[in-house]
Amino acid sequence: MLKRWEIGKPDSAAAARLREQGGITQLCAEVLVSRGIMSLEAAGSMLNADGLSDPMLLKDIDKAAARILAAVDSGERICVYGDYDCDGVTATVILTDWLMSAGADVIWYIPTRTEGYGMREERIRKLKEEQVSLIVTVDNGISAVEEARLIRELGMELVITDHHRPGDVLPEAAAVVDPFRKDCMSPYKTICGAVVALKLVAVMDGGDWEPALEQFGDLAALATIADVMPLDGENRFLVQRGLQLLANTERVGLYSLMAVCGIEEGTPISAGTAGFQLIPRINAAGRFASASLAARLFLTDDPEEAQMLAEQIHGLNNDRRETEQEITEQILSQIRQKPELLSRRVLIFSGEDWHHGVIGIVAARLQERFGKPCFLMTKEPEGYRGSARSFGDFSVFECLKSCESLLVRYGGHPGAGGFTVLPELLEDFCRAVQDYAAEHNPQMPVMTVHAVRALEPAELTVQNAEGLSVLEPFGQGNPKPLFVLPQMTVAEVFGMSGGVHTKIRLRKNGMQQDVLLFRVRPEDTGIQPGQVLDFLISAEVREYMGRPSLTVRCEDWRQSARAQEQALAAQAAYDAYRRGETLPSLAYYQRMCPQRQDLVAVYQMVQGAPVSIARICERLQKDGMNRCRARVCADIFSELGLLQYDAAADTLTRLPVTKKRDLAESTEYRRIMKLAQQI
Repeated sequence: MLKRWEIGKPDSAAAARLREQGGITQLCAEVLVSRGIMSLEAAGSMLNADGLSDPMLLKDIDKAAARILAAVDSGERICVYGDYDCDGVTATVILTDWLMSAGADVIWYIPTRTEGYGMREERIRKLKEEQVSLIVTVDNGISAVEEARLIRELGMELVITDHHRPGDVLPEAAAVVDPFRKDCMSPYKTICGAVVALKLVAVMDGGDWEPALEQFGDLAALATIADVMPLDGENRFLVQRGLQLLANTERVGLYSLMAVCGIEEGTPISAGTAGFQLIPRINAAGRFASASLAARLFLTDDPEEAQMLAEQIHGLNNDRRETEQEITEQILSQIRQKPELLSRRVLIFSGEDWHHGVIGIVAARLQERFGKPCFLMTKEPEGYRGSARSFGDFSVFECLKSCESLLVRYGGHPGAGGFTVLPELLEDFCRAVQDYAAEHNPQMPVMTVHAVRALEPAELTVQNAEGLSVLEPFGQGNPKPLFVLPQMTVAEVFGMSGGVHTKIRLRKNGMQQDVLLFRVRPEDTGIQPGQVLDFLISAEVREYMGRPSLTVRCEDWRQSARAQEQALAAQAAYDAYRRGETLPSLAYYQRMCPQRQDLVAVYQMVQGAPVSIARICERLQKDGMNRCRARVCADIFSELGLLQYDAAADTLTRLPVTKKRDLAESTEYRRIMKLAQQI
């Protein structure tokens, strides 16, 4: 996928001063300077968050605590009403666990994904039948205006704790705790639902947040990472402490979950480990069965039950991976059959029996792979249920809002959203999405990555990589630093783990450096020994055979900055051409129109193994080949049955020749020649 790299040049003198003052490495100081942190005081403010703000500053938290404690004292039955994602599960566990310890008559409920987010009338009535008199929401409820009215009519009471933005009208409740209330004085707003629950526990326990953090910080840290909260201020402090607690957790369920992930007891847990190992498994329970499995796992004190539940959740996560792969392969098959799908402004795919719990994940990965907003839909009895992901200035929410007359329901924010559309309106909806994109984004956003600076191989040392660890935890608002290794010669490309991953051996100025490319097979990279390329990388230190070892991960690669910009422009022109749009001038068509010698050169390049379009452009650039022209060549050869273009992999493969073909037989060839006014 084509991305734009922005490579910084941090002020080395300012970084040197920061290094001397703070006792950090030069590379670490350069990362800080690149993020606008120019002084020791600013660095300390970012790196050394010292605690949580007073929980009592949250509006209504005193009322919430008083009402819940009164229910505990009087023996009322309390229901903690949660949500099915990691934040909702952990928030449910935090509040339920504390109430159980306090001797409350407490039950908990987490809806399934089929039921949907938030409270439902039928469940509220069921809770009334179960003698519940107080419902306490966690990670939901701020928009439950009608449900709150029903709860009051049924003679029950409601306490809301949430972190989502409220509407114009707040639900009627004994207390509404949400940092985004306009009248809330809490200074730090961007906390997840589990942290709201933790602060509520702190108030009920006397007002000091330290005991609550000691007891539930591990769960709150997982929720903060899972809900992609910014890792600054209070969140940074909480995640730092929570990850320390997690590494030595006394919670039987967490210990069992880490064991099935292969995480050894006492091993330091990073935000990355939590994000890639633990959180997907917690979410898998809600996606493929019931989030109640994860809640039970974290509430149990029985080691045997914990092991059983952890193994069950681990199996569900494997199911999730397989399902993601199956859906992805079906979509890639659609792309291979109709390469023009990738030229649309917004990628839209639909299918039957795609698991609604994973289509959002698949949409995010397709967006990352192809660099375009992605809408996925699966056919269900009530219609097509969809999930969308975007980036840059294309807003999913605004797009859905413009299509609301065609939708049963929708919701979300600029980067992601969900929706349902009736089958008979599916084509109208797809057309409306593309029309919105054309009107509001004449130039579609280009996915952009930011690198701190270019590095030479000699700078990739264990010491430099270890020095970056003071910046952890990495996450939203504090991304893992990326760097560029420029003009590296590829020495070898070979597979790891049976060919699932790739190792690329690079050389420059007599030095060698291996970089790892995960979840990409060697044959899918298109990288060949002898190429000179730039590599976008991240670096970390891991322990190997008892010694610190440097691991360098490849995030992307390109021929050069100039070639990258040319390829981006050429791809945009090709996509517009394929959509049937009129290009700005005759020169555009002339640059994309292949001559006979171009076609001969491309055909001769494609021999045994598949050859990438990028490789063709690199080898033939001296002859005027660009990405746009190479794609037109691919279309012509595909039409004539001489070469097969794999749009999913962006490669060409030679096909067996059964009869002689003439270029004039190609409709595509005649079309582009006419537009370029050469016939």
